[in-house]
Amino acid sequence: MERGKSITETMKCPPEDRQSLAPRQPRPKAPRLPAPLEAQVSRFNAPVRRELRRLIRTSPRFGDLVEVFPGAAFAIASRHGTSLAREKALTLVGEGAPLKSVARHLELPTWLRRLPPEAFERILDHVPGGEIFARRIASRLPSNIRYAPFWLESVMFANEAAHEDFAIWIAEQPIYSDRGEPHRILAVLAAYAWFSSAQTKANEFIVVPWRPEIAFDTALCAAKSWLNRLRLVMQLEAGSLADAWLDAGDVQGYKFTPLIDCDTLLVEAQAMQNCADQYAERLTREKCRLFSIQKNGAHIATLEIGPHARETGVLTITQLKARHNMPASLEIWQAAHAWMAQQSGLKRLPPMLAPDRPFNEKTWRAMMAPYRNCKNGAPWLPVRLSQSTFARLDMDMCDLARRAGVTSWLFT
Repeated sequence: MERGKSITETMKCPPEDRQSLAPRQPRPKAPRLPAPLEAQVSRFNAPVRRELRRLIRTSPRFGDLVEVFPGAAFAIASRHGTSLAREKALTLVGEGAPLKSVARHLELPTWLRRLPPEAFERILDHVPGGEIFARRIASRLPSNIRYAPFWLESVMFANEAAHEDFAIWIAEQPIYSDRGEPHRILAVLAAYAWFSSAQTKANEFIVVPWRPEIAFDTALCAAKSWLNRLRLVMQLEAGSLADAWLDAGDVQGYKFTPLIDCDTLLVEAQAMQNCADQYAERLTREKCRLFSIQKNGAHIATLEIGPHARETGVLTITQLKARHNMPASLEIWQAAHAWMAQQSGLKRLPPMLAPDRPFNEKTWRAMMAPYRNCKNGAPWLPVRLSQSTFARLDMDMCDLARRAGVTSWLFT
């Protein structure tokens, strides 16, 4: 009743108006599904349950699909693919057509039949198919229903971001006990796997390439090392780091040369088979300096200089290693201390704030261009590289190491 009108005045309204003022009758409740079918529907992700119930009431055979091929039922209810394809699939379901025909119109591989309703939470894009893949994935399905959604998302992302071999490999790795975002924690690992078989500039910085039989810890450490080498190239071009802290020199037949750019660090790591090429972060943050020790042109040892552990403002030798990180000989240690004794700059206060050394974005774009061109822009990798975006990549790789129980100084 409108404010200010009496009941009599309201009754004088035309019949059609009086009808609109009458209280609405509640809609009849939809009939409940049989208990077993309702229990099956309740296993699906909440946003699609209402549509699943509607489709079941429309076609009883759709209830059979919910039971025998949850993935196909989810695809229709979540509006996967085109409306024409879904309508055709629904028609085939109603006619009792073979499941292969339904799956073909939905562009779904039939191996998804093996997954429970709980596995399906996101749109089914980039699901790898084919008979060979189906046979290989059959022995790698998740053993725990709780892991199924993250497992399926990871397999789909691995196929999208790398290839089917990588998807098969990632399916059997021990990383699914916690939920996560595959496009974040697998981004660098997938790019490393793709670049391992691509003849590109970025491939040249991979020391241990990905292969289907590689162990997970080996692959993860190799991917992190590759990322650190890319950082080295982007942050430590020749001339970007001018202060070596100490002076080069020749002592007792040994030559001490500073390693403060990507070229010298990469050469040192190759010659000494050590991790000098992993020091970009420590060098740019003014944590240390590295020197190459050579004799008669041959690389003999690698020296690290850093702040003294107990004497504030004093530089000291923090590491001195021969090839393959073996202990250096007494003769080399004596030469190193003699060289240190000649230095006039051993007193050095650490900076309050490390200088910001930007990444060369032109190099990053050039390195990633072949991958982005092949992978629709690869939006899971940052377009612009900065301290914060690189730190995020590092953090996500550390999370992946935690999940798999990989212990390495690379993730500390």
